[in-house]
Amino acid sequence: MKKDLYRAERSRRRSRSAAYAITILIIAFLLSACGSNATPTAIPTVVLDSDNANQPVQVSHSNDGDVVASAIVVPVQEAQLGFSLPGSIKKVHVAAGDQVKAGDLLAELDNVSIQLEVEAAQRTVRELTSASAIAAAEQAVATAQKTYDDAKKKVDGIQNRHADNVTIKYLEDQVTLSQNTLDQAREVYKQTGGLSDRDTRRAKASTSLYNAQKAYNAALANLNWYANPPSENDVALANANFDAASAALQEAQWYESELKGESIPSEATGAQLSQLQQARGNLQAAQAQLEQTRLVAPISGIVVKVDMVAGEYASPGQIVVVVSDTQHLQVKTTDLSERDVTKVQVGAPARIMVDALSQEFEGEVTGISPVATTLGGDVVYEVTISFTEQPEGLLGGMSAEVTIGE
Repeated sequence: MKKDLYRAERSRRRSRSAAYAITILIIAFLLSACGSNATPTAIPTVVLDSDNANQPVQVSHSNDGDVVASAIVVPVQEAQLGFSLPGSIKKVHVAAGDQVKAGDLLAELDNVSIQLEVEAAQRTVRELTSASAIAAAEQAVATAQKTYDDAKKKVDGIQNRHADNVTIKYLEDQVTLSQNTLDQAREVYKQTGGLSDRDTRRAKASTSLYNAQKAYNAALANLNWYANPPSENDVALANANFDAASAALQEAQWYESELKGESIPSEATGAQLSQLQQARGNLQAAQAQLEQTRLVAPISGIVVKVDMVAGEYASPGQIVVVVSDTQHLQVKTTDLSERDVTKVQVGAPARIMVDALSQEFEGEVTGISPVATTLGGDVVYEVTISFTEQPEGLLGGMSAEVTIGE
């Protein structure tokens, strides 16, 4: 019963469309006649369907709670492609009707100058990341580490430069003992003054004197170190040297890690690191610009339009190639009114009558446009319906009528 009502409604809608087409032709004839000097001719009366003659056109209607609307078969995906950069088209790799896969090159602009920029940027990065550059970075880290260790010892020594009275007395005694040993060594050495330098007695006396002098100097330095606190300038200078050494070591380590492809924090700094990152950034920018001169298929499908030839100038954003996924089709309503769209929900079942196939198929509402358009003065909304199983022989652009509801 529903199918009979559905077909009757389709017949009435087609009758209305034919009647309106005749009316438009009559109006055009009248305008033509008024513009000439010929004697006006009587115009035949056109009688519209008596059931609808005094009623407004309905772009969609409800039938037993179901919503019926016209629709058209369209691809699930269609890519309209254009270049983002202006330029002369170097080569077109496809023609209308070609089957392409996602990632296939479709066309490209003249990009010789950009390719030269990419090659120059690649050479710079290779030079900065060569084996010799990595070896130099490793050496710089080792040097910075030694400087850091020395500076840290200095700071630690200054921070620990204090002693109690017992320690001071001990250090003074060490100086006294070493002074006495030094005096005795000097006296023994003087007694060997008449001996030859090759005489073992003189050699032993000389060695004893040297060791005694060294021990005395160390004891005196220890006493002076603990007995005399450092000045503010000494402390400030030691801390400043340590801070500089610490920062230099960190930057050297960051740079070495960057060269070796290891992760570094976003706040990493350093002149060499900045130079390397800038070089890599320049390379990425040049490569991105080169990619913008190449038009690549974002989806697999058939090329349905090619609006360019080699040698032409392409403006940014100009659509030059259209790729359609003809393997996956759906339908979109063309005249679903605002009165009926409130009855439609995503997920609702639908029946799709494809005129060219003379067959009805099952489907489901998968999308409702939040923005309306107008059709003959009526407000309409686009509703997308997916096939439960895509029919054989279905082609994009075929007309259909959908019935949405249980």
